[in-house]
Amino acid sequence: MSDTINLVRLRLKQDKTAAEWLKANEKINEWARKQPGFRFRSLSETDDGEWIIMSYWESLEAANAAEKCFGAEMMGMCEPLIAKDSIAMSQSKAHLMQRG
Repeated sequence: MSDTINLVRLRLKQDKTAAEWLKANEKINEWARKQPGFRFRSLSETDDGEWIIMSYWESLEAANAAEKCFGAEMMGMCEPLIAKDSIAMSQSKAHLMQRG
């Protein structure tokens, strides 16, 4: 099966907490589950405070459509929490080999 993976790496603003970010992500997860072509999403934090978000989509078109909607519908909730200059995004076509 060929999927599209969106990878986002970011850091929170210095005055924001992991608890605040995780609370916001509850709403993001609800939103993502409603998007056509959504498969699943993971959220991780490294020891040095970088957040890694991976979302899996059934196609490039589904991933791109969701990205457009996310900007309009969800970014306003995220902007107060994220250090804007820390965001790095990439997109790859991949074959999901195993899901545990």
